[in-house]
Amino acid sequence: MAPAVLDEFGFDRFVSENDTAVIGFVEKEGDAAAFSALVNGILGKHPGVAFAQVGGNSRALFDMFGLSGTGTAIFRGRVGMYLEPGLPAADQLTRLLDGIVALNMDRVRAEIEQERAARESLAVHRVCPATRRGKF
Repeated sequence: MAPAVLDEFGFDRFVSENDTAVIGFVEKEGDAAAFSALVNGILGKHPGVAFAQVGGNSRALFDMFGLSGTGTAIFRGRVGMYLEPGLPAADQLTRLLDGIVALNMDRVRAEIEQERAARESLAVHRVCPATRRGKF
């Protein structure tokens, strides 16, 4: 079974509609064939995971993720969990998916929120000390 093919218009919908989504960013036809073979090799081990690929003609998506060539991204609950250049080996992708599927997403979202709040707090404290003391 070949993975779905996405462009910038269907990407968000695909990630939103699937709890766990693996996306192969493939620049060349050979990369697309390698990603399809990878998907077919692990499909039975992860029946709840959706697979798709983004072709090289969708440069906006490559750029959005900072990829200059072939890469792999994994999303769970609309949260980016993995993004690396290249295609992983089947056993590596299986281990990644096992770990990602086992995550407690409530805990993951809480940690993301804590990090966001900490970054916002740091931004407030980066003001010149004299300004914070009201000398201006």
